Amino acid sequence: MTDIRTKDQPEGLDQESTWSSASKISRKVRELAHRSYHAMKTRSQPVPPALTLQQEIADDHRDLRDQVARLRQKIHARRLGALIPWVDALWNQVDDLGRRGERRD
Repeated sequence: MTDIRTKDQPEGLDQESTWSSASKISRKVRELAHRSYHAMKTRSQPVPPALTLQQEIADDHRDLRDQVARLRQKIHARRLGALIPWVDALWNQVDDLGRRGERRD
């Protein structure tokens, strides 16, 4: 039986909507893994980008850190054992990337 209440609700209305099902958590995991990969790839480029682009990268990185922190909190709170080591490692990489980026700027 389908739960019509959650199906008909726009995702923005419910703070927990992103975390309400395995498929939504999986989608968020893939999105953040993809964004993290590209953030690390961008930071490893030898030529520093233009100042405007540097600010955009820094803003994107802050948003990424916030989202990974939220994902980590939700995975730990739900005790999703198989994802805990992965999200902790992702957090460490994103946090370390932020520290290196702050020293570079």
